[in-house]
Amino acid sequence: MNLYNPFEQFEIILISKLKLFGFDISLTNLTVVVLSTAFIIFTLNYILDKGYNYIPHNWQIVMEAMYQFVFSIVSEQAGRKGIKYLPHLATIFFIILFYNLSGLAPFSFTASSHLVITFGLALSYFIAWVIIGIKELGPKFVYVFCPKNMPLWLLPLLICVEFLSFFLRPISLGLRLFANMLAGHILLHILAGGCVYLLTKLFILAIPAFAIIGAIGILELGIGFLQAYIFVILLAIYLKDSLYSH
Repeated sequence: MNLYNPFEQFEIILISKLKLFGFDISLTNLTVVVLSTAFIIFTLNYILDKGYNYIPHNWQIVMEAMYQFVFSIVSEQAGRKGIKYLPHLATIFFIILFYNLSGLAPFSFTASSHLVITFGLALSYFIAWVIIGIKELGPKFVYVFCPKNMPLWLLPLLICVEFLSFFLRPISLGLRLFANMLAGHILLHILAGGCVYLLTKLFILAIPAFAIIGAIGILELGIGFLQAYIFVILLAIYLKDSLYSH
């Protein structure tokens, strides 16, 4: 494995080969990150639930602020009907946030830099929203492909555009998160490799390079949060189409 290969950080490494009833359930670094994230989120919620106080401590303030942040997204974008889906959207927000930020730790792995994860999440929610739309609106759900108050001669074209746009949602949603996390981590890896090279050649040049890496690292923290926000706000917008007739 090449130390300076920017793609080596995304390699899925087999830790333990396992099979159950003919199904491959092998343990990899990807499954470790996914299971660890689920365990951390469940543990934090359990601790918060058991330690809930009317006078909140610092950790409770942080968690309540983040939950309120997701609540404001859902209530603004999906309306009152969307509030009952808040637990789902809050959970996916924290999952993606942990996926994004965990990759910034040394020798870690970024689950959200793999398309199978991001597209899998996007497709799962897309199917769920379609089912909810059919259940809530019935035949009126087809109005999502047919905007109102449009000239009749323009309707066939608009229906085709809306139909294509609707079914491209999970692809664009998954690709957006995947591409942003992949690009950011590749950039960090290249800059870090450049710093290591400068250290061996001319130490004084490595100092500003380390400062740049620090700044990019802080930027990646912000991007990790921003991408979780964008993913959830788009899910809330798509949910609105399944709850309200156009």
